[in-house]
Amino acid sequence: MKRTYLALVALVLIVPVAALAGDYHKGTTLNCSECHVMHASQSHGYNANGTGIFTTVDGSAPYEYLLRNKVNELCLTCHDNQTFAPDVLEGNGGVAGTEGRLAGALNENNVAPYLDATGHTLGSTDVAPGGTWHNANGLECTDCHSPHGRTSGTNTNPYRNLGNDKTGTYTAYLTYAVGTNDITKDVFERSASGSDHYDLTNVDYNEPNATGSAMGNFCQSCHTNFHGNASSANMNDGTTWLRHPTAEVNASISTFGGRLYRPKIMSPTGNWGTQGASFTTGPADLTPSCFSCHAAHGNTNAFAFKYNNGSSPIGENGNGGTYRETCRSCHRQGS
Repeated sequence: MKRTYLALVALVLIVPVAALAGDYHKGTTLNCSECHVMHASQSHGYNANGTGIFTTVDGSAPYEYLLRNKVNELCLTCHDNQTFAPDVLEGNGGVAGTEGRLAGALNENNVAPYLDATGHTLGSTDVAPGGTWHNANGLECTDCHSPHGRTSGTNTNPYRNLGNDKTGTYTAYLTYAVGTNDITKDVFERSASGSDHYDLTNVDYNEPNATGSAMGNFCQSCHTNFHGNASSANMNDGTTWLRHPTAEVNASISTFGGRLYRPKIMSPTGNWGTQGASFTTGPADLTPSCFSCHAAHGNTNAFAFKYNNGSSPIGENGNGGTYRETCRSCHRQGS
């Protein structure tokens, strides 16, 4: 179904882009007709003489909320194997590299090497590991991303439109700064657009909350028991760790900083060193979180785990071949 849309590339490219870190579906880039159609039918464009580019409507319409297609199929019209928007679905070779894939790739059809065990599976009705939440209709893109951004309340411009309404009230999570870092924000994007916009070389994570992680809070909305700090009973029973923390603990700078290419990690000062150079004299207050070990969408490793050996640039799957190498990014045991 996702191939029935016509000339969507041109439609997207002619729309003025707001200075919101290059993100879409918010502010002046929130273009209703790209996703919605009033009468589940359209035979001509929006100009007075009937010309103009428009997207066709899936033949099974009408859909809820006046959408042109089912949620996932509609999102993948742009976000699968296209050059003008981030490619977030399994494989597709060089297209993914055009806009980078900091979050890796979702899987939908259990097709190797992006199998169900390697990350988030679109359409899955399984209960989220470590929690109780599931989508009885199947996992949808909008379970993690707001299609309209956030227009009221706190955090009116969340990073990547991340947020959900699982509690009945829409909750937005990560704040971000662009171009010039602001350590009160959760995320720092160096460039607002370009070929590296969604690449890991363009994004780093601050730590405005010394005892918490905004990304951890977001992931926790589904994977409840896997997140917390030293004061969380589900993480630490008071005498020893029960689960790996996602906030408050710091990596050994002599171990972590000694690696030339390091996993992403939170910094309260915005000082992460430079990828490709050792960092042994850096601050000892760098804290790992979910993204340090896992790709948010998935990759070709089980559990979307990033294998990191520290010796070469890190890609979607990391730069190593085993779990052990990732653990050694911060831990001295076995080094």
